Amino acid sequence: MLSGLAVTATAVPAHADTLRNVYYSSSDCYRYGDYGVQNHLWTWYHCDYQYNFWFLYSVP
Repeated sequence: MLSGLAVTATAVPAHADTLRNVYYSSSDCYRYGDYGVQNHLWTWYHCDYQYNFWFLYSVP
């Protein structure tokens, strides 16, 4: 007799990035990212440049 076992594991990151806002300039993105860290809104952030805009992502 042949038997099979299928195991499906889904991995969820412990800290997923959250899109916070979109900016026209890098200085605005980094300034608000720093503001969020200093005021304990998030622990860290990063700004990514895509499609001529700056996207602010953070970890809550």
